[in-house]
Amino acid sequence: KLKSPSGTLSTGEAISVMNSGLALAAYFGDGTLRAADLAAGLTGAVIKDPAPDRVVWLEYLETVVKEREGWKDLYRACREVVE
Repeated sequence: KLKSPSGTLSTGEAISVMNSGLALAAYFGDGTLRAADLAAGLTGAVIKDPAPDRVVWLEYLETVVKEREGWKDLYRACREVVE
């Protein structure tokens, strides 16, 4: 069983992560939303209490995200943000 972070990702936070990613893609990228555009916002939304939540997020990245088909870019981008 996976550990849970100290908080939950609300609908508003999920929308904010997506809007932030779209803005980064539009203003600093080529307009195409990429994993790197989402990684910082997603990681920041999940890690609310840095000490325990970082461990939980890393475990989730390693056991779930890393193994998902088509999620390699998201895995790498989130790992870069966390490290």
